Amino acid sequence: MNAIAWSEDDLEILHTQIWEALATATTDHSFAWRTPVLASFGLGEPDARTVVLREADPQSRALICFSDHRTRKVAELHINSVAAWCFYDPVARVQLRARGETRVNINNDLAHRIWREMPQSSRRLYASTPKPGERIALPWEIPFGDRPMDNFAVLVTTIRELDWLHLGESGHRRARFRWDRDAWEGHWAAP
Repeated sequence: MNAIAWSEDDLEILHTQIWEALATATTDHSFAWRTPVLASFGLGEPDARTVVLREADPQSRALICFSDHRTRKVAELHINSVAAWCFYDPVARVQLRARGETRVNINNDLAHRIWREMPQSSRRLYASTPKPGERIALPWEIPFGDRPMDNFAVLVTTIRELDWLHLGESGHRRARFRWDRDAWEGHWAAP
């Protein structure tokens, strides 16, 4: 993706650019925001991991990734549905943090629609019989089951806060956006 000329004087344009960059990350595999960190908290300690951003929808304020439903992150999201996403582009030196409520979709219309559209090679990722993180004897001897859809989950975070930070050489710039009932409220913030 070509470098974004981020707006540093117009909050409305900046907000639009953020969602455009998120949408680009879902299709451009070379864009740094393609693989953000997703953090959750629910089993006593915070936990974070890299995920693949699959969809970004500004109208529904949704960020979507996939998971095996047997993972720790899914267990945590069932306890505390608030998740934080952190995106960083080291070339542009721009960080985006996003926070919101996350819904775990298992064996429902959304999960089935996405599963039907998913390539066979990706479906295999959900076919292992040991749960993710479970101890195994050898990494190349993982048994697979024949019902991978049973393990598939779609995580949808409805974003309520965005925190954008540009680490510029001539000075840092920061903007914050918060969803307030039916519109985004934005303001500049000290970096």
